Amino acid sequence: MNRFRMPKKKRWLLAATVMALLLWYAGYPSQQILAFEDPDNGKLLSYLPVADGDYFQIKYTHSIHLSDVYEEYMIQDDRLFPSRLIYEDTAVGMPANAEAGQTFTMEDGKYILSDLQGSTDKLYLTIGAVRANHQIIYKDTAYSLQDNIGPGETIAIVSRHMNHWTLWKGEKLHE
Repeated sequence: MNRFRMPKKKRWLLAATVMALLLWYAGYPSQQILAFEDPDNGKLLSYLPVADGDYFQIKYTHSIHLSDVYEEYMIQDDRLFPSRLIYEDTAVGMPANAEAGQTFTMEDGKYILSDLQGSTDKLYLTIGAVRANHQIIYKDTAYSLQDNIGPGETIAIVSRHMNHWTLWKGEKLHE
C-alpha cells in the first residue's frame, strides 16, 4: 500500500476546495480596471488594468490648433479626478487663465492648468475619425483608441472593479 495516497474522502474535499477557490477567483470583482464601454448599453469594449491612486492621460490633437492636448486624471475609489490640462494654444476652446483654486503656469512652451477640482464617475468621449488621434497614456505607454475601439465611436470611460471571468472574455487595450 502506498503510504502517500490520500483517502478518497480527503481527495474529494481537496477537489471541492480547489473548485470553490477557482470559482471565487473567477467571479469576485477584484481587478480594478479603466473600462471603455458602450454608453448606451454598458457593454465592455476594452479595458486597461489600473490601481487606485494611478494617473492616466487622454491625449488628442486639437481640431482647430492642430496641437497636442493632454488631459490628466487620477483614479481614486472608482472615480476620476481631473488633475492637469496641458496644451500649446490658448485660443478657441482652451483656457487662458486659472479659476479659483487652480494654478496656471507655462513650461517648455506649454500651458499647464493644474490643481483642477471635482470628480466624475464617467467620462464620455467620441473617438476622432480624422485628426484627433485619441490615445490613453498609462505608465508611459500610449494606447490608440482608434486602433483598439474604432474611429467615430462614442465611449464611456469608467473606473470599476471587474471579475476575472468577465476580463477573460473582454479585450485588453494593446499598444
